[in-house]
This record gives sequence, structure tokens and C-alpha cells, in this order.
Amino acid sequence: MTNDTHIDTEQDEHLDDEFVSISQCHALAAQHFQEAAKQHGLAAEAYDAGNLYETHRRGYLAYRNQLLATQYAEMAAIDEDDEEFDDESPEGNAQ
Repeated sequence: MTNDTHIDTEQDEHLDDEFVSISQCHALAAQHFQEAAKQHGLAAEAYDAGNLYETHRRGYLAYRNQLLATQYAEMAAIDEDDEEFDDESPEGNAQ
């Protein structure tokens, strides 16, 4: 029981130390989606060359980057929902 509390406290401290802003979340999501696309391309090339090991390895890396990108995109969306938006914004007046 004490060990679980210690782990939870360490995780909370770790999260506080590495706060990521909404803009950082969007940027990181974009980087990971781009990396996923790159890895998919490399997986296709490896498959065409008959290298199944490299195909699977690149496919895994693509999948991993896609998951990370989706997590950052979700973090940005959740944080944006928490933000208070001004109804007087230029985007709101354009409608």
C-alpha cells in the first residue's frame, strides 16, 4: 500500500515537471504524424525489396508514432476544451 502511494506521488511530480502547452501538443502531434508517414513509406520500400524484417520493424515504428501523435492531439483537444474562449474573437465575428 505504501509503495503504491509512493509511485503515485512520483508520477504526479513527473507530470507537473513536464507540463506541455496546447501549442506544444499540436506541434508534437504534427511531428509524430509526419514520422509515422515516413516510416510507412520506408516499410513499403522494404516490402518491395523483399525485406520482411525491415517491413515489420518500420510498420511498428509507424504505428508507435501514430499512437503518440493521437495522444498529443487528444491532449490538445482536451486542454482546449478547458480554455475559456472569448465570444468577441475575430473568428467568431466572421460567421
